[in-house]
Amino acid sequence: MQTYYSFTQFFANVCNAHPNITTFDMADIRTIDTEKQTLFPYANLIVNNVNIDSGVMTYNVTFMVMDRVVEVEDVSTGRFNEIVANYRGYSNVVDVHNSTLLTINDVVSYIYRNPDALDYNVIGSSLCTPFEERFQNLLAGWAIDMNIAVGNPQDMCVINLSTALAAGSDVSC
Repeated sequence: MQTYYSFTQFFANVCNAHPNITTFDMADIRTIDTEKQTLFPYANLIVNNVNIDSGVMTYNVTFMVMDRVVEVEDVSTGRFNEIVANYRGYSNVVDVHNSTLLTINDVVSYIYRNPDALDYNVIGSSLCTPFEERFQNLLAGWAIDMNIAVGNPQDMCVINLSTALAAGSDVSC
């Protein structure tokens, strides 16, 4: 039986094994120390809700991968060593969006294709959204909203209760 703990631990294991993720957690993003440079690239999992259905639990999650955006000064002179500005100016934001989207794709692909993914199945298509947030420094990356179904055998033997007692007609123990 898959539990909330095993579900979140699975994500932690996948993220901690990925070469483009330095830190994984489930903390409120507003509480992390974004000035700590050794955190990044950073992955965060938010479990929004869980739907319990017959034989299946479906986790609705938001998974984010982000990195620091570095502003670069245009101090180059000369024809062969000048910094070429991207359409957003002098920063690595396009590189950050590229690498974090690829990382999210790797994690989702692992869930889709790995036979040892503990019966986790991504349901339907998943929407990825780019973001840029200003905390103590500028962070950019991608967030993906997805539904992941997990087998749930719904073991009724855990509660030792007769049908009559549950209905309130049998009050003896």
